[in-house]
Amino acid sequence: MILIFSLSFLTGCGEQNIKEFNASDFIMLSLDVSSNGRIVQSLDFSVNSKRLENIGSEEEKLNFISNLTTTIEGLRTEFLLNYTIFYIQNPNEDYKLNKGVLLTNAVYNQTTDSVGFNIIFTSLGAWNYYHDSKGSEEKDENKNIFINKNESVGTFPFSGKIKISEDESIYVGDRYKLQYLSASQGLSFESELAKLYQPILIYNYSTYYNRLHSDADYQFVGSDGHSHHLWTVESSKLSGENKILIYSYQINVGYWYLFILIFALIFAIILYCILNYKNFKNYFKNKKNKK
Repeated sequence: MILIFSLSFLTGCGEQNIKEFNASDFIMLSLDVSSNGRIVQSLDFSVNSKRLENIGSEEEKLNFISNLTTTIEGLRTEFLLNYTIFYIQNPNEDYKLNKGVLLTNAVYNQTTDSVGFNIIFTSLGAWNYYHDSKGSEEKDENKNIFINKNESVGTFPFSGKIKISEDESIYVGDRYKLQYLSASQGLSFESELAKLYQPILIYNYSTYYNRLHSDADYQFVGSDGHSHHLWTVESSKLSGENKILIYSYQINVGYWYLFILIFALIFAIILYCILNYKNFKNYFKNKKNKK
């Protein structure tokens, strides 16, 4: 159930919570699961154009956006290469690139003031083909005769580690933060931006299945009708201890039917006895008098 990027938004209180959530600086990993099996991963970096306009010129802002788009396009290429290598080693015509999985280009979205791209898996089979989740999550089942609770605990996606040398590794979130800052290289606000940039790291898991529960910081139903679960961590507090929990309940219908049947039978017997109390009393009284 925990779906994580290979490299390494429940009705009610959710609406109020999401209104309180406001991050000018964020990096968001999203995963959306549709009922038809289509799964879409997204990686988005906020630009925060207002700040760039305050600390630099309009031209520098445009240069920064261009640089950031190029940098994120490089991340897209990394995903593409990983999938290509995997496919070459495990060819399957149904799941080949541009059929089982499609990648959009990294683009700047003026409406959201962010740069990002999507990875589209056309089916659940394609997702499973490219993602072997064995060992990446812990599952626990709390069972009784009436209901089962299925839990899945995984690492917060940004807390995964990437090797950058033989003896050194870095958190995914820290790497993405550095890549955002690299877009300011050579610009007048490079050093100032490095001091100001403290993004919120967001994992956004959404699904058509509205009975899914989690320990997410924010939960709400989006305009797409999907239940969104958002986990947020400040980049300064990122660690390997950051976890996410997803769980669901499964009702054992057969045992509930049996319980209801037994309860109804006992209730019927008690009711029958109450309604026929006088008859029973007279029966035993007459029997005693005959003796």
